[in-house]
Amino acid sequence: MRIEHHAFKPADLVAGHLALDLVNTVTARDTQPRDWLDDYDALLRWARQSGHYTRTDLAQLEDLSQAEPAKAAAALGRCKTLREALCAILYALSQDAAPPAEDLAVLDKARLAASAAARLVARQGRLQAEWSVERSGPDLIAHTVVAHAIDLLKDAQLDRLRICDGHDCGWVFIDTSKNGRRRWCDMATCGNVAKARRHQQRGATAR
Repeated sequence: MRIEHHAFKPADLVAGHLALDLVNTVTARDTQPRDWLDDYDALLRWARQSGHYTRTDLAQLEDLSQAEPAKAAAALGRCKTLREALCAILYALSQDAAPPAEDLAVLDKARLAASAAARLVARQGRLQAEWSVERSGPDLIAHTVVAHAIDLLKDAQLDRLRICDGHDCGWVFIDTSKNGRRRWCDMATCGNVAKARRHQQRGATAR
């Protein structure tokens, strides 16, 4: 898998779920995969674009990564391992297949680590798990993703899990369309490319 630098933008987070958006930090899974998380700073840029993390937490993570780059690099490695396990699990589930046992084991290990770092807090009359830089360190982003992933995998929404039909993509997403027939991660990108390709093929056939 090729690793490349990437400037994350809103169009890169169209999956409809935080855990799926992390999986989609690898693009072109169906052809020549490219990994957009070239370093811990890239993970921070992705997290900032996701809108799921506070500015304070991201600033603390940036300071921590600069002060302890080896720990940040190790955390990035764990996050990527989680990402690939999630991808394998989601691909299997989208095809009504059993997820690979080794990938479930990776997810379970990540779940246990996230659970150990969490603390229970009361928010608006309800108890919920919460993570902090103080308790999770550079793994804060991965711990939050794990929690969202577990919620998703227990949710009925999984019947709307899709893999993009677009060429040179392979992204996963939740189909929120009314008829449940959405084929592309984003109509503005893969959808338009597919339409243009079909138009060219029809033109070539006509000639």
